[in-house]
Amino acid sequence: MRLQVICRENEADAWEPADQLVRHATERQKQEMKTLYNRSEANQRVQQLAREQGNLLLPHLWTGITKVRPGAGIAVVGNPVQCAETLQQFIDAGCHSFCLSGYLHDEEAECFGRLIRPILAENNRGRWAA
Repeated sequence: MRLQVICRENEADAWEPADQLVRHATERQKQEMKTLYNRSEANQRVQQLAREQGNLLLPHLWTGITKVRPGAGIAVVGNPVQCAETLQQFIDAGCHSFCLSGYLHDEEAECFGRLIRPILAENNRGRWAA
């Protein structure tokens, strides 16, 4: 599963940097994202989801990044518990590998490791033990 993660101690603080990512995008930039990578099946599907579902696929699964970036245009946004719960839904559905990133990469990696990973580790302790 390829996702962006934007996590802060409280939900409002997470939505601010999410909004900041797309706030100043020009109409030209938005149009380029719709056409520049139109041969990519993954990009077509993400764009379709955004059109059909709007900015939120789930309460904390945001399609807003699709406006300004190709590829992994879906982000998990929220506080640590909300982000962990959203990721847990994918784990429970059978996903066992994630490629997660964020903006700024080092800041989001630190937030994930400090805030979300311990929750997921506790929730899944022994899950894949042989």
